[in-house]
Amino acid sequence: MSTIRKKGIITTVFIYAGFLLGALNTYLYAKYFQPDQTGLTRVLLDIAVLSSSFALLGTNTIVVKFFPYYKNFHKENKSELVTISFIFSLIGFLIIFLSFSTFMKPFIIKKFIGKAPLLVQYFYLVFPLTLFLTLFQVLEAQTWTIQKGHVANFLKEVLFRGINTILNVLFIGGLISFPLYADLFSFQYFVIFAALIIYLLSVRQLKMSFKISKLTKRLWKKMVPYSLFILGSNVISLMSTTMDGIIISSMMGLSFTSVFINTQYISNFITVPYRAALSMAAGPISQAWKDKDILKLDRIYKKTSLNLLIASSFIFAMIMLNWDNLLDWVKPDPIYHLGKPVMFYLGLYQVIELGTGMNSAIIITSRRWKFELYSNIILLTMTLPLTYILIKHMGMVGAALATLVSRTIFNVIRYVFLYKVYNLQPFTKKTIWAVVLPLVVYPLVAYTINPADPLTGLIVRSTVFTAVYAFLLLQFRVSEDAMQVFGTIKKRIRQLAGS
Repeated sequence: MSTIRKKGIITTVFIYAGFLLGALNTYLYAKYFQPDQTGLTRVLLDIAVLSSSFALLGTNTIVVKFFPYYKNFHKENKSELVTISFIFSLIGFLIIFLSFSTFMKPFIIKKFIGKAPLLVQYFYLVFPLTLFLTLFQVLEAQTWTIQKGHVANFLKEVLFRGINTILNVLFIGGLISFPLYADLFSFQYFVIFAALIIYLLSVRQLKMSFKISKLTKRLWKKMVPYSLFILGSNVISLMSTTMDGIIISSMMGLSFTSVFINTQYISNFITVPYRAALSMAAGPISQAWKDKDILKLDRIYKKTSLNLLIASSFIFAMIMLNWDNLLDWVKPDPIYHLGKPVMFYLGLYQVIELGTGMNSAIIITSRRWKFELYSNIILLTMTLPLTYILIKHMGMVGAALATLVSRTIFNVIRYVFLYKVYNLQPFTKKTIWAVVLPLVVYPLVAYTINPADPLTGLIVRSTVFTAVYAFLLLQFRVSEDAMQVFGTIKKRIRQLAGS
């Protein structure tokens, strides 16, 4: 098994372990927290993620794109690239802090005091969340460049949610009050940031220089506009994906926001394979552009598209199969039953997003990286008014439908761009099989297996669907990587049986 595939599997395991912890936290929130308290934690994280995308000033993508040049220039692996990123990220955070603390404060109070007063009360917690998330992402980019992305993923997906679980148990057990819980919640990113610093220092991969090299003096005219364009692109992209929860908070209240964002969280299970693939593929894609190796880019594009489509459609089908059984088993507040149509539209959007492969990573690291901003401007122009109008007429379901429509058009635009400019497109004949298989297997399971007990239904439906889907996937040899992973597993089982 190749090193990249092995690390990809490790990363996927870490991310899914984190999502299982996240699922536990979602259960605890739905069962033991007030819906507005749950909504508060979700909206605070959304605002922090959006604010952090601005505070970064595009520096994390600078680290990824220009690392191959610095690696060749600084043979001793000591450069100022990460140092520059830290400094500009701190400047970006300071701008965010001053903006929220002065002229944006009256606007926030006016918009949320009626429907979401708890958010106004605890809004100050956005600042520690934003600061340490920003600094963590700078170091995360460094781990991508040295092929250690699985470490950052472990901290972000497993440790972060593990801390959240501990805080939830302490609050549910009555050992801490909600105000103290909220304060501790806001410092979770500090823990994983500190842990990543310690790791990088221990493996001697954080050799920061405070001296500006000749390379930086030569490249800064390219780096500055690149970072500014990526900054704009990242902020706009995140606005299109996080504003729905914020708009729901102001128009419907934190309880409905809790339903929407928890449903959105469950839909994010579908994105796990993409996040694992990105942490492994970002470096090779950047190197391929530097080497002008279009054939390598084409292979990466097609392979990631096929594998991500297979994985995402499988996960989406599993979620929709078990949605009602899951809620009947957990028995949360009845308001959470409103989330099923939201889940359908969000899940379908995720499948389309992953099925188009690494288009974003390819565009960002190419010479036409400005298109990343232009396409995201188009996305935001579609998303914001559509989200507002559909929420007004359809509630939470409108937000999910707006996401599906706008993101589908967005991905079509990016597909056409890469095909016209670089003759790159992600689909092959096997793509058809990846679409057809779940469409065939899903109704067979959904309409034939309906146990009365919800837990039994969860187990039986999941087992049957997985077995049939995997059998057909291997029988028709849809994915080379799936075949190789299966072969490796079979070999290991034989070795264990022989020993």
